[in-house]
Amino acid sequence: MSHRPPLSDRQRVDVWDATLHATRSVLRGRGLREVLTPVRLSAVAVEPFIEPIGAAGGLLATSPELPMKRLLARGAPSIFQVAPCFRAAEHGDLHREQFHLVEWYRLDHDADTMRRDVEAVVAAVFEAVSAALEEPAVAAPSTWIEVSAVPLMERTLGVSLRGDEDVAALADALQPVRGALGDPLAAVPHEHLVSSPRAHTLAAWTAFFSTWCDARLDAWLLEQGAVGVHLVEFPTALAALSEVAPSADGRQVAHRFESHVSGRELANGYRELRDAAEQRRRFDDVNVLRDAMGLRPLPLDEAFLSELREPGLPPCAGVALGLERLVLLASARRRLGDVTIELGAPGG
Repeated sequence: MSHRPPLSDRQRVDVWDATLHATRSVLRGRGLREVLTPVRLSAVAVEPFIEPIGAAGGLLATSPELPMKRLLARGAPSIFQVAPCFRAAEHGDLHREQFHLVEWYRLDHDADTMRRDVEAVVAAVFEAVSAALEEPAVAAPSTWIEVSAVPLMERTLGVSLRGDEDVAALADALQPVRGALGDPLAAVPHEHLVSSPRAHTLAAWTAFFSTWCDARLDAWLLEQGAVGVHLVEFPTALAALSEVAPSADGRQVAHRFESHVSGRELANGYRELRDAAEQRRRFDDVNVLRDAMGLRPLPLDEAFLSELREPGLPPCAGVALGLERLVLLASARRRLGDVTIELGAPGG
């Protein structure tokens, strides 16, 4: 994709007005209600390499996920939110410490419905941004495909994987590609994790997934050109806040997906985990991993875990989509700073 100059200040206002209007129109038109949840929280979802920013005795939201799920547990219908989010030390052309997620949840729906929502939001924002700019239009994906993660790993690496291997089995499976990839598990602090098999497996799959994305997935996605890609059915260790259940072919998979356009990840969705005890175990596993990596463990959101247990989260699926990245693609710009609204000091 060729890139255009940064938006002018007036263009930024026009583009963001069009983007927010289009996003809200799509989701409201598809039956969701808009909500707002607090930005300062006592705890956030515990994830391996997402660092929250402190704020006067609390933490700024890294996403609105846990508060929105608490609303669902209390009886809210299908909902969405355009939420400011904050993550420490996120810098670069495609990362910012402050950004916006549009996040939504549907009751009694599976993740396939959420993928259709993503496609509709992407199409509407591409159209809205093109209309707001006096420039040649950028085409949204006209076709989307769904690709299971583990079979794609096998194809792009030439190895055999089930997707539920423990550390030793994963290391053995990757032995044939160590020459091409190096050792994907070399950075795993094995000596600190041998007493925590779940955290050890999480660390190994996290390290391998990151290596595979850089070495194989990114190039494969670019080869798809203008076709949108939903990467689905993740390895079980990477379930995060999603359910693990059999796929159509009987394999145990994490019912999680990522949506990509032009090689860039835009959205991450789940068939949501509803088991409070398992969610606590997963958060604890991440904190064990964080401690082994020299990162501070994060507090657990006990209010969320309590409401996940009783009254409980109804069957639902959810997805979060990065609005800045979507605007970047729809406007054919190169870096987030080309499209975000930023107000420096007067005269600066």
